[in-house]
Amino acid sequence: MTEPALTAPIFATLTVSAVEHDTRNSVTVTLETDGDNRFRFAHGQHLTFRRMFDDIEIRRSYSICAPSPDGQLRVGIKRVEGGVFSTWATTELEAGVELDVMTPTGHFTHDLVSTSARRYALVAAGSGITPVYSIAATILAEEPASVVSLVCVNQNSNSIMLLDDIEALRNRYLGRVQIWNVLTQEATEIPLLEGRPDADRLGAMIHAGILPAEPDHVFVCGPEGLVANVRNAYLAVGTEADVIHDELFTSSQVGQLSTAPQIIEQGEQPIGTGYAILHGRATGFDIYQGDTVLDAAQRTRPDAPFSCRSGICSTCRAHLVEGVVEMNVTHGLVAGEEQAGYILTCQAFAKTSNVRVDFDR
Repeated sequence: MTEPALTAPIFATLTVSAVEHDTRNSVTVTLETDGDNRFRFAHGQHLTFRRMFDDIEIRRSYSICAPSPDGQLRVGIKRVEGGVFSTWATTELEAGVELDVMTPTGHFTHDLVSTSARRYALVAAGSGITPVYSIAATILAEEPASVVSLVCVNQNSNSIMLLDDIEALRNRYLGRVQIWNVLTQEATEIPLLEGRPDADRLGAMIHAGILPAEPDHVFVCGPEGLVANVRNAYLAVGTEADVIHDELFTSSQVGQLSTAPQIIEQGEQPIGTGYAILHGRATGFDIYQGDTVLDAAQRTRPDAPFSCRSGICSTCRAHLVEGVVEMNVTHGLVAGEEQAGYILTCQAFAKTSNVRVDFDR
């Protein structure tokens, strides 16, 4: 399988080819790429959308829910209370609309080997199914001898996103995929699949064979509590930490203004200098007290990539070539990346007078 090229993400204008209602408060949105190779994607990656609302730029990221790398470019969007973008997308967006879309990003993925016979444990809560569906569908297609156990956590049976797609996987790959629905606010025929899955309940699922006891890889996407519980349950049965992959989602992406670099008063002196490589071009910039590396870089390179600005999505990831930084949050980095010199520029504060970063690396 050919992976997408690893280059700094950029925005391009794509046309919406379909908007389909999924659940009462979610839609799937398909985009026309016209064969643009920049939008080939890896399973588990996401897209960042950019749109103006009342003269304010809002950016939001949504996971791709299609097999990689050549499936339809499709995302699932769930309406969030107070969410400007998600409310618009689930009530007004329609086919034919043009959207500014960033090329695919994200590291909630792994290398596939067509000859492997692996066991996978996948756990998704709510809209966390969108990247996990892509992961499951891609594994089943690209590794014909591998098997998947998928646990979907939702409030009730009416809130399950991508239900038809999930059932299609079950029917297409009989004997290779097990799918279990855990409902937190609805009774089921299996008591173990009722209520919120804490670490003890997840341990019982492993013991009962609902989830594999010795997985080759674990993927979990959901709120922080669930991610921690799945990780702890698998660490407790001896699973190596480096095969547990997780991605957080947050429902707090309401219609707040996108945070921009702080305004610098006339006469204010910088505390350091920076240097960024982006899209093959090197640019210097000043760093002021209170700046993140992203803030400082954006004053001279407004095309510096970002989305969540909260250390979750990894869109602003760069390689630290020179200098020392301190990061408040590092969740968007996968295991080993920080040690390899990668930083989340939205969370990085310079601790030396000179910092050099490479967004292209």
